[in-house]
Amino acid sequence: MRSTNATHLVLLLLVGLLLTASPALAQESGPVYLIQAGDTLSAIARTFGTTVDALMAANGLTNPASIQPGQSLTIPGFEGISGILTTHQVQVGDNLESLALALAAPSEALGRLNRVLHPDRLYIGQSFISAEVGVGSPTSLQVAVGNGAIAIAADRGVNPWRLQPMVESEPRLWFVPGELVVAPADDSQERGSLPAPLTGLQVGPAPATQGQTLIFEAQAEYEVALSGSLNGKALHFMPAGDGSWIALQGVHALADPGLYDLSVSVGPADGGWSYTFQQPFPVRSGGYGFDPVLYVPEETVKSDNTTPEDAQIAQLVAPATEPKRWQGPFAFPSNYFTESFPSVFGTRRNYNNTGYTGYHTGLDFYGGIGVTIVAPAPGTVVFSGLLTVRGLTTIIDHGWGVYTLYLHQSETMIEAGQQVETGDAIGLVGASGRVTGPHLHWEVQVGGVPVQPLDWVERAYP
Repeated sequence: MRSTNATHLVLLLLVGLLLTASPALAQESGPVYLIQAGDTLSAIARTFGTTVDALMAANGLTNPASIQPGQSLTIPGFEGISGILTTHQVQVGDNLESLALALAAPSEALGRLNRVLHPDRLYIGQSFISAEVGVGSPTSLQVAVGNGAIAIAADRGVNPWRLQPMVESEPRLWFVPGELVVAPADDSQERGSLPAPLTGLQVGPAPATQGQTLIFEAQAEYEVALSGSLNGKALHFMPAGDGSWIALQGVHALADPGLYDLSVSVGPADGGWSYTFQQPFPVRSGGYGFDPVLYVPEETVKSDNTTPEDAQIAQLVAPATEPKRWQGPFAFPSNYFTESFPSVFGTRRNYNNTGYTGYHTGLDFYGGIGVTIVAPAPGTVVFSGLLTVRGLTTIIDHGWGVYTLYLHQSETMIEAGQQVETGDAIGLVGASGRVTGPHLHWEVQVGGVPVQPLDWVERAYP
């Protein structure tokens, strides 16, 4: 009998040793990464800022080549974070603290997981590693002495701006001891730190490209006053119905690739308070080429002429008016092309061999003097006249800060203040101003910035 018991004890010890050596059991707690096809242990180690040896020790691995797609791998060094690791794009309003609240994870560990150097400078569209976690149930609770919105939000894992005082609706980040506060049931759509009454704010595309048109769309619980700026350019939010507001803004074709500050302010429509937040927004190169050196009349490149004329145009296209006059994509202003253009938007320009310091702000169309130019969308004419650099020019306001310009004409057919519809004849192709020959220069400006005209023909904005 004693021999049998001893045998059983030896078998149990052997089983225990085998289980301990099994690579399926992690020796350390932490977030879990699901191995994908093509992954290697060294690549995973680089992604998460650890080492192959540390991964092998944490997961009981004996051979770094033994991993398989679908296998769970514990990532060491991130105590306090649990769940399956995923990646998502940083949204407007997100910062390290707000993401830590939403994920119910320590901000310090999330920062190390993502190698964050500046916690308040997560940029829109940035890839962020997080772990899937659940969200608690709705609750009403009483504020304790020394407690506040940040502490309550951290405890509940929610956006602090979504905490609702029981006795009033105005959002705030301070509470009186003894006050009743309602924490939301599901904060999964409030991943950022957007202030109430905003329920969403989308910016697209992110990252943006030089010369692109950006769309800012906000949603709110009630009527709000919204304003903002991108790299110093004012954003004009227009009510779009159904509790949403839209602003359109162009990205300058000469903007240096990098991060630009987006600033947004929100408050109730009748005033009383406002909240402003900033977040970096990425801009990348448009990859524009270079035109050959162009030789043009000397007076059209002198700063004495170009500077005041540029200022005049900037003043004409600055207002963002209502309503939005267009529906769907714009039409081409001329039928005189065969899927090619003599010069396209964004190419760098060198006039009279003075250097590549500027760029082409529009799209050029072939056509001899006298070819008809038509309106690409409904609008109001705000300028029709002769300019030194741009020649005989027409400018149409289409609403919401969107303007189209028609340069180098030989004749204009409309006057300032006149309303036009899509397809209306507005002028004739010419060779006036800074040109090397007859053609139509068509320009689209959004928020005071020239943008890629082909985008407006190929898709509907917003």
